[in-house]
Amino acid sequence: MRWPSRLAVALGTMALVAGCSSGDSAEPEGDTAGSSLGAFGGGGQEQQEQQEQQEQQEQQESQEPAAQTGFDECQLFAPDELADIFGIPALHITARTIDPQADGGRLAACGYYSDDIPGLPGVWINTVAGADEEALFAAFEGRDTGSLDNLGDRAEVVATTAPDGSVRSRQLRVIDGDVGLIISYTYDDGPGGMPAIPDGELGEAVATVAVLALERVPAEPSIPDGEPEGPCAEVDLAHAAEVLGEELVAARTVLSDTGGVSCTFTGNEAALDAVVYTDPEIVENWRPPADEINGPDIADGARLDTELGYLDTTVISGNHVLAISAWYTQTVGAPGTPGPQETELVRAVAEAVDG
Repeated sequence: MRWPSRLAVALGTMALVAGCSSGDSAEPEGDTAGSSLGAFGGGGQEQQEQQEQQEQQEQQESQEPAAQTGFDECQLFAPDELADIFGIPALHITARTIDPQADGGRLAACGYYSDDIPGLPGVWINTVAGADEEALFAAFEGRDTGSLDNLGDRAEVVATTAPDGSVRSRQLRVIDGDVGLIISYTYDDGPGGMPAIPDGELGEAVATVAVLALERVPAEPSIPDGEPEGPCAEVDLAHAAEVLGEELVAARTVLSDTGGVSCTFTGNEAALDAVVYTDPEIVENWRPPADEINGPDIADGARLDTELGYLDTTVISGNHVLAISAWYTQTVGAPGTPGPQETELVRAVAEAVDG
Protein backbone atom coordinates (compact mmCIF):
# COMPACT_ATOMS: atom_id res chain seq x y z
CA MET A 1 0.00 0.00 0.00
CA ARG A 2 1.31 3.45 -0.93
CA TRP A 3 0.54 6.16 1.59
CA PRO A 4 -0.91 9.49 0.34
CA SER A 5 2.22 11.43 1.37
CA ARG A 6 4.34 9.17 -0.84
CA LEU A 7 1.99 9.69 -3.75
CA ALA A 8 2.33 13.44 -3.26
CA VAL A 9 6.11 13.14 -3.33
CA ALA A 10 5.92 11.12 -6.54
CA LEU A 11 3.62 13.64 -8.20
CA GLY A 12 5.84 16.50 -7.11
CA THR A 13 8.88 14.78 -8.57
CA MET A 14 7.13 14.20 -11.88
CA ALA A 15 6.07 17.85 -11.97
CA LEU A 16 9.66 18.99 -11.51
CA VAL A 17 10.87 16.69 -14.27
CA ALA A 18 8.13 17.86 -16.63
CA GLY A 19 9.01 21.47 -15.95
CA CYS A 20 12.59 20.82 -17.08
CA SER A 21 11.74 19.00 -20.29
CA SER A 22 12.77 20.65 -23.54
CA GLY A 23 10.15 22.63 -25.40
CA ASP A 24 7.81 23.22 -22.44
CA SER A 25 6.69 26.78 -21.83
CA ALA A 26 7.13 28.25 -18.37
CA GLU A 27 4.15 30.57 -18.80
CA PRO A 28 0.87 29.52 -17.11
CA GLU A 29 -2.01 28.37 -19.25
CA GLY A 30 -4.84 30.85 -19.57
CA ASP A 31 -2.51 33.86 -19.86
CA THR A 32 -2.09 33.59 -23.63
CA ALA A 33 -4.61 36.33 -24.42
CA GLY A 34 -2.42 39.05 -22.99
CA SER A 35 0.65 37.94 -24.94
CA SER A 36 -1.35 37.73 -28.19
CA LEU A 37 -2.81 41.19 -27.80
CA GLY A 38 0.62 42.58 -27.02
CA ALA A 39 1.83 41.60 -30.47
CA PHE A 40 -0.62 44.05 -32.08
CA GLY A 41 -0.48 46.88 -29.55
CA GLY A 42 2.02 49.70 -29.09
CA GLY A 43 5.49 48.58 -30.27
CA GLY A 44 3.76 45.51 -31.73
CA GLN A 45 6.21 44.90 -34.58
CA GLU A 46 9.14 44.44 -32.21
CA GLN A 47 7.16 42.25 -29.85
CA GLN A 48 5.84 40.17 -32.77
CA GLU A 49 9.41 39.58 -34.01
CA GLN A 50 10.48 38.56 -30.51
CA GLN A 51 7.56 36.17 -30.25
CA GLU A 52 8.40 34.63 -33.64
CA GLN A 53 12.03 34.19 -32.59
CA GLN A 54 10.90 32.56 -29.34
CA GLU A 55 8.60 30.18 -31.22
CA GLN A 56 11.42 29.22 -33.60
CA GLN A 57 13.75 28.59 -30.67
CA GLU A 58 11.16 26.46 -28.88
CA GLN A 59 10.52 24.47 -32.06
CA GLN A 60 14.26 23.84 -32.47
CA GLU A 61 14.61 22.78 -28.82
CA SER A 62 11.65 20.41 -29.09
CA GLN A 63 13.45 18.58 -31.92
CA GLU A 64 16.58 18.07 -29.82
CA PRO A 65 16.84 14.90 -27.73
CA ALA A 66 15.59 15.43 -24.19
CA ALA A 67 18.08 15.11 -21.36
CA GLN A 68 17.96 11.77 -19.57
CA THR A 69 15.66 11.92 -16.58
CA GLY A 70 14.64 9.42 -13.96
CA PHE A 71 15.21 8.35 -10.39
CA ASP A 72 18.57 9.35 -8.89
CA GLU A 73 19.54 6.96 -6.09
CA CYS A 74 21.77 9.57 -4.42
CA GLN A 75 19.09 12.27 -4.33
CA LEU A 76 17.16 10.60 -1.50
CA PHE A 77 19.65 11.82 1.10
CA ALA A 78 22.30 14.51 1.15
CA PRO A 79 25.49 13.32 2.87
CA ASP A 80 25.21 15.92 5.67
CA GLU A 81 21.63 14.89 6.47
CA LEU A 82 22.58 11.23 6.59
CA ALA A 83 25.57 11.98 8.83
CA ASP A 84 23.26 13.81 11.25
CA ILE A 85 20.88 10.86 11.38
CA PHE A 86 23.68 8.44 12.26
CA GLY A 87 25.31 10.92 14.60
CA ILE A 88 28.72 10.87 12.93
CA PRO A 89 30.95 13.80 11.85
CA ALA A 90 30.66 13.53 8.06
CA LEU A 91 29.68 11.38 5.11
CA HIS A 92 30.56 11.56 1.41
CA ILE A 93 29.02 9.88 -1.63
CA THR A 94 31.63 7.28 -2.54
CA ALA A 95 29.78 4.64 -4.56
CA ARG A 96 26.93 4.22 -7.01
CA THR A 97 25.76 1.02 -8.59
CA ILE A 98 22.92 -0.28 -10.71
CA ASP A 99 21.79 -3.84 -11.35
CA PRO A 100 19.04 -4.45 -13.92
CA GLN A 101 18.10 -7.71 -12.17
CA ALA A 102 18.72 -7.88 -8.43
CA ASP A 103 16.65 -8.74 -5.35
CA GLY A 104 13.57 -9.30 -7.46
CA GLY A 105 13.64 -6.04 -9.41
CA ARG A 106 15.81 -3.29 -10.86
CA LEU A 107 18.20 -2.00 -8.23
CA ALA A 108 20.03 1.31 -7.88
CA ALA A 109 22.25 1.98 -4.87
CA CYS A 110 24.08 4.91 -3.34
CA GLY A 111 27.01 4.36 -0.99
CA TYR A 112 28.47 6.77 1.57
CA TYR A 113 31.69 6.79 3.58
CA SER A 114 33.25 8.91 6.32
CA ASP A 115 36.13 9.94 4.01
CA ASP A 116 35.94 11.05 0.38
CA ILE A 117 37.32 7.79 -1.02
CA PRO A 118 35.40 6.50 -4.07
CA GLY A 119 34.82 2.77 -3.97
CA LEU A 120 34.85 2.50 -0.17
CA PRO A 121 31.25 2.74 1.16
CA GLY A 122 30.12 2.14 4.74
CA VAL A 123 26.45 3.07 4.31
CA TRP A 124 24.34 1.69 1.47
CA ILE A 125 20.87 2.84 0.49
CA ASN A 126 19.49 0.50 -2.18
CA THR A 127 16.22 1.14 -3.99
CA VAL A 128 14.61 -1.76 -5.85
CA ALA A 129 11.97 -0.89 -8.45
CA GLY A 130 9.43 -3.62 -9.24
CA ALA A 131 10.55 -5.57 -6.18
CA ASP A 132 9.42 -9.13 -5.50
CA GLU A 133 8.90 -9.88 -1.81
CA GLU A 134 10.22 -13.44 -1.86
CA ALA A 135 13.33 -12.47 -3.80
CA LEU A 136 13.97 -9.37 -1.69
CA PHE A 137 14.00 -11.28 1.60
CA ALA A 138 15.73 -14.41 0.26
CA ALA A 139 19.06 -13.08 1.58
CA PHE A 140 17.67 -13.31 5.13
CA GLU A 141 16.61 -16.96 4.92
CA GLY A 142 18.05 -19.02 7.75
CA ARG A 143 19.26 -15.94 9.63
CA ASP A 144 18.11 -14.53 12.94
CA THR A 145 15.92 -11.61 11.88
CA GLY A 146 13.82 -9.06 13.70
CA SER A 147 10.55 -7.68 12.32
CA LEU A 148 9.54 -4.03 12.39
CA ASP A 149 5.86 -3.17 12.57
CA ASN A 150 4.23 -0.24 10.76
CA LEU A 151 7.02 0.07 8.22
CA GLY A 152 5.92 -0.71 4.68
CA ASP A 153 4.21 -4.00 3.94
CA ARG A 154 7.06 -6.01 5.47
CA ALA A 155 10.29 -5.02 7.18
CA GLU A 156 13.04 -7.22 8.64
CA VAL A 157 16.44 -6.43 10.07
CA VAL A 158 19.62 -8.45 10.60
CA ALA A 159 22.54 -7.47 12.84
CA THR A 160 26.05 -8.88 12.36
CA THR A 161 28.29 -8.89 15.41
CA ALA A 162 32.05 -8.76 15.83
CA PRO A 163 33.92 -11.32 17.99
CA ASP A 164 33.76 -8.93 20.94
CA GLY A 165 29.96 -8.91 20.73
CA SER A 166 29.56 -5.39 19.35
CA VAL A 167 27.31 -4.80 16.36
CA ARG A 168 29.54 -4.54 13.30
CA SER A 169 26.75 -4.07 10.78
CA ARG A 170 23.00 -3.78 10.52
CA GLN A 171 20.89 -4.32 7.42
CA LEU A 172 17.20 -3.50 7.06
CA ARG A 173 15.06 -4.73 4.17
CA VAL A 174 11.65 -3.21 3.50
CA ILE A 175 9.03 -3.75 0.82
CA ASP A 176 6.15 -1.36 0.26
CA GLY A 177 4.00 -2.09 -2.77
CA ASP A 178 6.39 -2.63 -5.67
CA VAL A 179 9.30 -0.75 -4.07
CA GLY A 180 12.02 -2.40 -2.01
CA LEU A 181 14.63 -0.77 0.21
CA ILE A 182 17.86 -2.25 1.53
CA ILE A 183 19.64 -0.05 4.05
CA SER A 184 22.89 -1.08 5.69
CA TYR A 185 25.55 0.41 7.96
CA THR A 186 28.91 -1.27 8.52
CA TYR A 187 31.66 0.11 10.72
CA ASP A 188 35.36 -0.64 10.42
CA ASP A 189 38.29 -0.45 12.79
CA GLY A 190 40.59 1.63 10.59
CA PRO A 191 41.59 5.19 11.50
CA GLY A 192 39.15 7.66 10.02
CA GLY A 193 36.77 4.86 9.02
CA MET A 194 33.12 4.32 9.83
CA PRO A 195 32.66 4.63 13.60
CA ALA A 196 30.93 2.03 15.74
CA ILE A 197 27.47 3.14 16.89
CA PRO A 198 25.76 1.74 20.01
CA ASP A 199 23.26 -0.96 19.09
CA GLY A 200 20.13 0.94 20.09
CA GLU A 201 21.20 4.15 18.38
CA LEU A 202 22.18 2.31 15.21
CA GLY A 203 18.83 0.53 15.03
CA GLU A 204 16.96 3.81 15.49
CA ALA A 205 19.06 5.55 12.83
CA VAL A 206 18.54 2.79 10.24
CA ALA A 207 14.78 2.80 10.90
CA THR A 208 14.69 6.60 10.55
CA VAL A 209 16.44 6.38 7.19
CA ALA A 210 13.89 3.79 6.04
CA VAL A 211 10.92 5.92 7.07
CA LEU A 212 12.27 8.99 5.28
CA ALA A 213 13.25 6.99 2.19
CA LEU A 214 9.74 5.53 1.89
CA GLU A 215 8.31 9.06 2.04
CA ARG A 216 10.67 10.31 -0.66
CA VAL A 217 10.97 7.50 -3.20
CA PRO A 218 8.45 7.67 -6.06
CA ALA A 219 5.75 5.00 -6.10
CA GLU A 220 7.16 3.71 -9.40
CA PRO A 221 10.81 4.85 -9.60
CA SER A 222 12.17 4.91 -13.14
CA ILE A 223 15.81 3.89 -12.82
CA PRO A 224 17.82 4.98 -15.90
CA ASP A 225 20.76 3.02 -17.31
CA GLY A 226 23.00 6.07 -16.97
CA GLU A 227 26.13 7.01 -18.87
CA PRO A 228 29.75 6.60 -17.72
CA GLU A 229 31.50 9.87 -16.90
CA GLY A 230 35.08 11.10 -16.79
CA PRO A 231 37.69 8.32 -17.05
CA CYS A 232 34.93 5.70 -16.86
CA ALA A 233 33.74 6.81 -20.30
CA GLU A 234 37.10 5.70 -21.74
CA VAL A 235 36.53 2.01 -20.90
CA ASP A 236 35.98 -0.11 -24.02
CA LEU A 237 32.70 -1.82 -23.14
CA ALA A 238 32.62 -3.74 -26.42
CA HIS A 239 35.92 -5.37 -25.44
CA ALA A 240 34.53 -6.16 -21.98
CA ALA A 241 31.40 -7.73 -23.51
CA GLU A 242 33.53 -10.05 -25.65
CA VAL A 243 35.35 -11.33 -22.56
CA LEU A 244 32.43 -11.47 -20.11
CA GLY A 245 29.76 -12.73 -22.50
CA GLU A 246 27.23 -9.91 -22.34
CA GLU A 247 26.77 -6.26 -23.20
CA LEU A 248 27.08 -4.02 -20.14
CA VAL A 249 24.15 -1.67 -20.59
CA ALA A 250 24.08 0.27 -17.30
CA ALA A 251 26.73 2.47 -15.72
CA ARG A 252 27.46 4.61 -12.68
CA THR A 253 30.43 6.87 -11.86
CA VAL A 254 31.83 8.54 -8.73
CA LEU A 255 34.77 10.96 -8.92
CA SER A 256 36.70 12.74 -6.16
CA ASP A 257 38.80 15.90 -6.17
CA THR A 258 41.88 13.85 -5.22
CA GLY A 259 41.75 11.68 -8.34
CA GLY A 260 39.81 8.76 -6.90
CA VAL A 261 37.47 7.05 -9.37
CA SER A 262 34.75 4.43 -9.10
CA CYS A 263 33.26 2.92 -12.28
CA THR A 264 30.45 0.38 -12.32
CA PHE A 265 29.12 -1.33 -15.45
CA THR A 266 26.41 -3.99 -15.39
CA GLY A 267 24.32 -6.25 -17.60
CA ASN A 268 21.74 -8.84 -16.60
CA GLU A 269 24.48 -11.27 -15.51
CA ALA A 270 27.89 -9.82 -16.27
CA ALA A 271 29.44 -6.84 -14.51
CA LEU A 272 32.67 -4.85 -14.39
CA ASP A 273 33.93 -2.63 -11.57
CA ALA A 274 37.03 -0.45 -11.61
CA VAL A 275 38.20 1.68 -8.69
CA VAL A 276 41.22 3.98 -8.53
CA TYR A 277 42.45 4.48 -4.96
CA THR A 278 44.67 7.49 -4.26
CA ASP A 279 44.56 7.52 -0.46
CA PRO A 280 48.17 6.85 0.68
CA GLU A 281 47.16 4.51 3.51
CA ILE A 282 44.97 2.38 1.25
CA VAL A 283 47.64 2.30 -1.45
CA GLU A 284 50.23 1.12 1.08
CA ASN A 285 47.99 -1.56 2.60
CA TRP A 286 46.55 -2.91 -0.66
CA ARG A 287 49.68 -2.97 -2.80
CA PRO A 288 50.29 -6.66 -3.67
CA PRO A 289 53.63 -8.12 -2.57
CA ALA A 290 56.15 -8.86 -5.31
CA ASP A 291 55.78 -12.65 -5.05
CA GLU A 292 52.03 -12.41 -5.84
CA ILE A 293 52.42 -10.38 -9.04
CA ASN A 294 51.34 -12.53 -12.01
CA GLY A 295 50.71 -9.67 -14.43
CA PRO A 296 54.12 -7.91 -14.44
CA ASP A 297 53.47 -6.10 -17.72
CA ILE A 298 50.25 -4.44 -16.55
CA ALA A 299 51.10 -0.91 -15.34
CA ASP A 300 53.67 -1.42 -12.55
CA GLY A 301 52.48 -4.93 -11.80
CA ALA A 302 49.18 -6.66 -11.13
CA ARG A 303 47.78 -9.63 -9.24
CA LEU A 304 44.97 -11.47 -11.07
CA ASP A 305 42.82 -14.13 -9.40
CA THR A 306 39.75 -16.13 -10.51
CA GLU A 307 39.57 -18.72 -7.71
CA LEU A 308 36.32 -17.30 -6.33
CA GLY A 309 34.48 -17.57 -9.64
CA TYR A 310 35.07 -14.01 -10.82
CA LEU A 311 38.06 -11.95 -11.91
CA ASP A 312 39.60 -10.17 -8.93
CA THR A 313 42.53 -7.91 -9.73
CA THR A 314 44.75 -5.42 -7.92
CA VAL A 315 46.94 -3.20 -10.10
CA ILE A 316 49.86 -1.02 -9.00
CA SER A 317 50.01 2.19 -11.01
CA GLY A 318 52.57 4.70 -9.74
CA ASN A 319 51.27 6.04 -6.44
CA HIS A 320 47.79 4.61 -7.11
CA VAL A 321 46.26 1.19 -6.60
CA LEU A 322 43.44 -0.03 -8.86
CA ALA A 323 40.89 -2.68 -7.93
CA ILE A 324 39.35 -4.20 -11.08
CA SER A 325 36.70 -6.92 -10.75
CA ALA A 326 34.66 -8.67 -13.42
CA TRP A 327 31.79 -11.17 -13.32
CA TYR A 328 31.04 -13.44 -16.26
CA THR A 329 27.73 -14.78 -17.56
CA GLN A 330 26.87 -18.34 -16.58
CA THR A 331 27.34 -19.43 -20.18
CA VAL A 332 30.90 -18.11 -20.35
CA GLY A 333 32.01 -18.63 -16.75
CA ALA A 334 35.27 -17.55 -15.17
CA PRO A 335 38.37 -19.50 -16.20
CA GLY A 336 40.15 -21.65 -13.63
CA THR A 337 43.17 -19.39 -13.90
CA PRO A 338 43.45 -15.95 -15.52
CA GLY A 339 44.36 -16.20 -19.20
CA PRO A 340 45.52 -13.82 -21.93
CA GLN A 341 42.06 -12.29 -22.40
CA GLU A 342 41.85 -11.47 -18.69
CA THR A 343 45.28 -9.88 -18.85
CA GLU A 344 44.32 -7.76 -21.86
CA LEU A 345 41.00 -6.72 -20.29
CA VAL A 346 42.66 -5.61 -17.06
CA ARG A 347 45.39 -3.79 -18.97
CA ALA A 348 42.86 -1.92 -21.12
CA VAL A 349 40.65 -0.94 -18.18
CA ALA A 350 43.63 0.21 -16.10
CA GLU A 351 44.91 2.40 -18.92
CA ALA A 352 41.44 3.87 -19.44
CA VAL A 353 40.63 4.84 -15.86
CA ASP A 354 44.16 5.74 -14.74
CA GLY A 355 45.99 6.33 -18.01
